[in-house]
Amino acid sequence: MAATKTTVSDYSDWTVTMDWNDGSHNFKATSGMGMPFLYFTKKSTDIAQVKVKNGTVTVSGEMLVITNLSNGADFAVYAPTGSTWSQNGNVYTSDLNGRDYWSLAFIPLTVSDVNATATEYKKYAYVFPVKTTATYTYNETTAVMRTDFNVQTEVKEGSETKMLLGLLPHQWAHLAADSPVPDKYSYAIVRGEMKTLAGNSFSVENTFHGILPTLPYVDNYSIGFNPTALNEKITSLENTSLATWTDSYNEGQVMNQLIQTARIADEMGNTTSRNKILSTIKTRLQNWFKAEGGEVAFLFYYSSTWSALIGYPAGYGQDGSLNDHHFHWGYFIHAAAFVAQYEPGWAAQWGEMVNLLVRDAACADRNDAMFPYLRNFNPYAGHSFADGFANNPQGNNQESSSESMVFASSLIHWGQLTANKAIRDLGIYLYTTEQTGIEEYYMDTKHRNFPASQQYSLVSRVWGNSQDNGTFWTADIAASYGIELYPIHGGSLYLGQDTVYVKKLWNEMEANTGILSNQANPNLWHDIYWQYLAFIDPAKAIGMYNSYPERELKFGVSDAQTYHWLYAMNALGRVDASVTADYPIAAAFIQGETITYVAQNYSDAEITVTFSTGYQLIVPARKMVTSKDS
Repeated sequence: MAATKTTVSDYSDWTVTMDWNDGSHNFKATSGMGMPFLYFTKKSTDIAQVKVKNGTVTVSGEMLVITNLSNGADFAVYAPTGSTWSQNGNVYTSDLNGRDYWSLAFIPLTVSDVNATATEYKKYAYVFPVKTTATYTYNETTAVMRTDFNVQTEVKEGSETKMLLGLLPHQWAHLAADSPVPDKYSYAIVRGEMKTLAGNSFSVENTFHGILPTLPYVDNYSIGFNPTALNEKITSLENTSLATWTDSYNEGQVMNQLIQTARIADEMGNTTSRNKILSTIKTRLQNWFKAEGGEVAFLFYYSSTWSALIGYPAGYGQDGSLNDHHFHWGYFIHAAAFVAQYEPGWAAQWGEMVNLLVRDAACADRNDAMFPYLRNFNPYAGHSFADGFANNPQGNNQESSSESMVFASSLIHWGQLTANKAIRDLGIYLYTTEQTGIEEYYMDTKHRNFPASQQYSLVSRVWGNSQDNGTFWTADIAASYGIELYPIHGGSLYLGQDTVYVKKLWNEMEANTGILSNQANPNLWHDIYWQYLAFIDPAKAIGMYNSYPERELKFGVSDAQTYHWLYAMNALGRVDASVTADYPIAAAFIQGETITYVAQNYSDAEITVTFSTGYQLIVPARKMVTSKDS
C-alpha cells in the first residue's frame, strides 16, 4: 500500500476509524478509548500483512501471539476462523479465509500465561464497535447526574456479543448501583488503573453540590470586616473602561474582574457601582455580538471551513488553531448571565448569540449542521482538551482545568437564567464529570493515579499520553499551582469539598513558593492562593491578606472580590460536601455544627429550595439569601 495520507472515515463519542487508500488498496483501523483491541478491515481482494520488528511470534491457527514486542508488551492478532498465516522472514500474511476483518489485542502486562490469555481474549476479537454514545440525564431532586455509556456492535462471527471495555478511574470509582462492574483484567495506563469488563454498556453517577454567582454577603458576621473598606474597593473599579484593543481571552478576564466586583456591590446594596459596571459590560458584549460594516474588532465570524465561531481580536490560537474556545467563551457567557440577571429582557434580544457560543464550544446535538459535538470536552476521558489541532507528539492537552470549570459554570448560570434546562443540564454534566477528572488526573486526591516520579500533589498540564507541571509561559511551580485554581468564583466550590486534600496542597504551596514571605513574583498569584486557603483556614488567609496590601494584583483579579471572599468564608465555615439541593444555584457551608444554606433565585417569582437535609429555604424573586437571614 502506498497511501499518502490518513483520513477519518467514521467516528463517534470515543471511537475513530482511520482510513488508508491508495486507489488500489484500502485499509481501515478502528480505535476506541479504553478498548484493549484495535479492529481492522481491508478491501476484499487485499492480503492482510503483519510485520513484526521485534519480539517472538507464535502461530496458533488463525492467531498470532507476539511476546516481548517492546518494553515487555505482548500482543495477539486474530484472523477469522479457519484462516492461516504464511511467514516470510518477519512478515506474516493471510487472505483471512476470504473475509475482510481481523483484530489485534494488547495483552495485560500482569498476566503470567500470555498464550492462555490470548486464547481467552479470542472470543472478543470478532465483536467490532460500530458506534459509541455517552448519554447524560440529570435528576433535580437527588442532584445526581447519570451518564450511560453504550456501544453498538457488529458481530463478525461466533456467538459472543460482548466487547471488552476498559474503564478509567473517574468511571469505575463512580459506577451507578445498577451498572455492570469491571471484573476482568486491569491495565496500568497513564491515567492510573484501567479496569475491564465484558459488556457493551456501563453507567456512572456523579453528585452535583451546586454553585453560586458569588458568595453571599455575610461578611459582617466575621470579626474585623470593614464594610467601608470593601465599598471603597468596589468603587475604585466602578468606572473601569475596557481596553480599546485586546484579545478575546484577556477581554474575558477583565470582564470577570468587573462582574465579580459588581455582584458584591449588589449584595451590599450598592446599586450605583453595580449599574456602572453593568453598563460597561453590556455595551462591550453588544459590540461583540453585533458585526457592522467596516468593523475590525470586537466581533464574531463563523467559519464554515472549520465549523467554528471565531472571535476577533482572537489571541492564544483561538482563531488559527481553534484553541481554548471553552476558556474564552466561558467568560463571555458568564458576562451575558450577569447582564441578563440585572437587566430583564436583555436575553430575549441577545440570547441567541450567547447560545451560539455555547454551541461552538459544547454543542449537545450530534446532528448540528454548524458545530461539532462537544468540541472541547472528551466524554470518555472525563475532562476537556484545549488544543484545537492536537498536533503535539504528546497528543492534545489542557492546562487550566479551573477555567474549564468556569465554562461549565457559565452554562449552568445562563441555562437557569433563561429557563433553558438543556443548557443548564449540559453545564451540570460538564461540571460534575470534569470535577471527577480534575480530582483523578490533575490532583490525584485519592493517591492512586500519579506515577511514583510525580513530585507534586497536582499537575498543571494533562496531555494525551502524559502529564507535567509546566505551563505554556513558565516552569515556575508557583504558576503550576495557580493555574489550576484561577479564577476563584462562585463556581469554584468544588475545590473546597475535600478539605484533607486542600490542607495537603496548601502545605505544599507554602513549602514550594514564596507565599509566606510575600514574595513579589508575577507567577505567584497571592489573591488566588489566599482564597484557596480560605476553604480551610479563612482567618489565616485574612491575616496574610492584611500583611501584603502593596502586592501587585494578577491581571483579572479584583481586590474587592478577594476581600469579600475571605471574610465571607470566615463567616460561612467550610463547603459542606454532604449536602445537595433540588435547585442548582445553591450550596451549603458548615461551621462547627451549624450549617448555612445559600441560594440565588434568578426568576421573577419566589421559590423554595429544598436541601438534602430536609431544610427548606424560601428565596424571594431575583435575590440571594442564606439561612442566616432567617
